Amino acid sequence: MVRSLSLSAALAGAVLLAAAPAGAVLPEPAGDPDISAALGMIDAGRGPLALELLEAVLARLPGDPDVLTYIAFAHRRQNNEAAAEAAYRAALTTNPNHPGALAYQGSLFLKQGRRAEAEANLARLTASCGSCEEWETLARELAAR
Repeated sequence: MVRSLSLSAALAGAVLLAAAPAGAVLPEPAGDPDISAALGMIDAGRGPLALELLEAVLARLPGDPDVLTYIAFAHRRQNNEAAAEAAYRAALTTNPNHPGALAYQGSLFLKQGRRAEAEANLARLTASCGSCEEWETLARELAAR
């Protein structure tokens, strides 16, 4: 396992943000080289390997809502919506106002035709962070549908 953050891993994370569902903003990897490597793996189409690495990070950081949001992202990229939804729920259990999890979960709700639940997530974002970047991206997606 590579332990140094490479420029390519950092760029891979930036590329993933641009390709993320609904333009929602993933939390920054906070310098964790394993998370950066996992994001690069997801971008390279190596989702199962990325999930293994993210699960190892979660074992080090139990219940971390950022890691759980990355896990949900990896599942979404593999079209595993049920697993993604479970990871969002786990992230929101740890931090009920986690902006990234609320925005991404709202995006998933919209994709599934669950508009009222997406609007509820937007309301939670309004209450917790006002018009933060995550609120803006989910609001734009709701307005577009």
